[in-house]
Amino acid sequence: MVAKKTEYGAGPLFRVAGTVAGVMMGSGLLVLANALLLPALAAQPVAGAAGGWLVLAALVPLGPALVACAYAFNRLLAGQDTGVFRDFLQSYRLNFVQAIIVWLPYLLALAVITTNLAGMPAGLGTDNPAGPAFRLALLVMALLVATASMNALLLLARFSFRTQDLYRLSLYSFGAQKRVVLGNAGILFVSAALLLMTTVLLLPVMAGTALFLVCLNSRPLLRLVEDKFTAAPPEEPGTP
Repeated sequence: MVAKKTEYGAGPLFRVAGTVAGVMMGSGLLVLANALLLPALAAQPVAGAAGGWLVLAALVPLGPALVACAYAFNRLLAGQDTGVFRDFLQSYRLNFVQAIIVWLPYLLALAVITTNLAGMPAGLGTDNPAGPAFRLALLVMALLVATASMNALLLLARFSFRTQDLYRLSLYSFGAQKRVVLGNAGILFVSAALLLMTTVLLLPVMAGTALFLVCLNSRPLLRLVEDKFTAAPPEEPGTP
C-alpha cells in the first residue's frame, strides 16, 4: 500500500506562518493607508485645538483602510485569498467612497464624545461627584459607537448593501449576535487600554492584530447576515 504524500503547504505550521505573514502585511498596509495619523497624533499635544482638527482629518481615511483590511483578512480566514496585498488594494479601490460615507457619522460621533471627555473636568469641577459617572457613561457610549462602526465596516467588506442598510444592520447585530458584539467590544477596549498604558507608537503593530481578531470573532455575524438578508449566495466580498 503506497502512502499518500503530504501536499506541500498544507501542513498546520505552514498555514499558521501564512496567517501571521498575512496579518503583518495587513498591519503594514493599514499604516501606509493612514500615514498622516501618527504625525497628527504626535503633533496634537503641542498644536492645541488645531491639533484636534488635524487628528480628525487624519482619521477620515481610516474607514476605507479598515474595510479593505477586513476584506483581505476575511478571505485569508476562508482560505480564498489571492494575497493580502492584492485583496487589500482591490477592496480599497472598489469600496473607498462608500466606506468614507459609512465611516464619517461614526467618526464625528466619536469626536464629539472625545471632546466632551476632554472638557469634562472644566465643566463639572474636580470635586463634583457626578464627574466619574458622566465620564463612565461617555466611555461606554464611545465603546458602543466604535463597536457599531466596526460592525458596519465589516459588513461593507463582505456584502453589497446600501449605506442605510449597513447602519441598520450594525445596530441589529447588537441584539442578534450579542456574543459577537461583546467580543468585538472587548477587543477594541483592550486594544485602546493597551495603547493608553503604553505608547501610540504601538498602533501600527496592534491595529492589524486587533482587526484580525475582530474578523475572526465576527464570522457568526457574517453567516447570520448572509443567511437572513441575502436571497442568494453573496457576490465576491467587496464587489459593489
